[in-house]
Amino acid sequence: MTTYRELVAAATVGLAQRPLTITELAAPAEAYPPALDTSDDAAAVLDAAALLDAAGRAARLTPTQLELPPPAPPDPAPELTTVAGRIVWELLRAGRIDLLSDLLAAAAAAGRRAPAPLLPALFTAATSNHGLRSGAAAVAGERGRWLAAQQAEWAHVLDAAPGEMDADVWEIGRPAERRAWLADLRRRDPDAARQALAAGWAKETGDDRAGFVAVLAERLSEADEPFLESALDDRRADVRRAAVALLTRLPGSAFAQRTRQRAADRLAVERRALRRRLIVTLPPEPDPATLRDGIDPKPPDKRGERAWLLTQLIAAAPLDLWPATLGEQPADLVRLPVSDDFHLEVHAGWRIAALRQRDAAWARALLRAGDDPPPRPGWPSDEALAAVLPEADRQDRAAALLARNHPVVAAAALQACPPPWGSALVTAVLDQVRRAVRAAEPPPLGPLLGLAARRLPVDAQLDAEFHRLADVAPITTPLPAALRNAANVLDLRRRFLEELL
Repeated sequence: MTTYRELVAAATVGLAQRPLTITELAAPAEAYPPALDTSDDAAAVLDAAALLDAAGRAARLTPTQLELPPPAPPDPAPELTTVAGRIVWELLRAGRIDLLSDLLAAAAAAGRRAPAPLLPALFTAATSNHGLRSGAAAVAGERGRWLAAQQAEWAHVLDAAPGEMDADVWEIGRPAERRAWLADLRRRDPDAARQALAAGWAKETGDDRAGFVAVLAERLSEADEPFLESALDDRRADVRRAAVALLTRLPGSAFAQRTRQRAADRLAVERRALRRRLIVTLPPEPDPATLRDGIDPKPPDKRGERAWLLTQLIAAAPLDLWPATLGEQPADLVRLPVSDDFHLEVHAGWRIAALRQRDAAWARALLRAGDDPPPRPGWPSDEALAAVLPEADRQDRAAALLARNHPVVAAAALQACPPPWGSALVTAVLDQVRRAVRAAEPPPLGPLLGLAARRLPVDAQLDAEFHRLADVAPITTPLPAALRNAANVLDLRRRFLEELL
């Protein structure tokens, strides 16, 4: 058995002085002598030394029995085509997350899944971009779900995946998985979801309870009132706020009756000849029952405490209270002057109530009132109110803003208009762009064009029109580049969607 020491000695003095025939190597290279070239003694010595050195460095590898995961299940859903997959890859590399999310949603709606080679890059991008998670989860397919389960950070992507989940998730899942499980059960069986939540309520952490209460907004009914009433006594303020937001939407609840009584005497209509105005009576200091119902006595800014209480009492009351007690419809009430300069406090309360109660009539009236308040905590923006309107009304509002040549304001309004856009809104967008092209100093259209490129109908004629407008737009402005980019996005969307047919 030849050792490394013997090899060194033979190499040092020379094989002519110390011949060496290698027939067997010492451990851990004992298995390798057949690989030696014995026709050349010098080469055999050098090869044996290399083998012993490498084996010594590596040491012996102890075989370990590994338990392999089960193979990925078959997935009957068709993959994206090669062209569509290449578009997804290009958008991933470019970081175009919003556009990519739109296209993945379209692919999922068409029943397509992402090609397997794309899954690692798609999951990696979705772990750091929350806006991509829903789309990535929707096109993951069976193989993607199997792959994500092998790597902890990728598993978070599937928290956004819809569909029925194992009941074990409610007991041992992560918070996001448990909310998704509860939301799925709520859609299928509202009573079972509420009962599951109530059964383990005492064991839930404060951070989780508010999120779980918010899930009950889906298919909310009077049957949820007892549970929500008990949540008003929770020690966490965010849990109490979540319960108040839902109780406000139950007009027949005991909570609604209490808030009606507190708010009814705060406003009255004064009529003098042909003039009318709202008279405000400020509320007293809140009692413990009022505080329990979510009224906060401390204003978030420098406004007076009683004026802040007025806003909250109006916000908590059912909106049908005011036409019933004041004898006017919302569109008329919001136009009335308000006594003692409390206009903003009253309208803030109505805005909050319209948003909480998802009341389109009040939202429409308040938007038409044209309030332009200074920034103030708790004041719902016009865009938040517009989200309450039916889709057709939202599109009409955005088209009207464009017609009045307000592209910056209209861009924000367009955010609340999901596709498909109707012909009137498409025409309004194109008219605004054409006016900008003809203007000596065109208004900034970057945000509007970026959104329009993602939501306009896919049409080769639109691509061509945007390219034509880019050729005649003032070259000293950013408009030509913005128009060409919009045309390219429209073309890319069209090519992707054609691959789904």
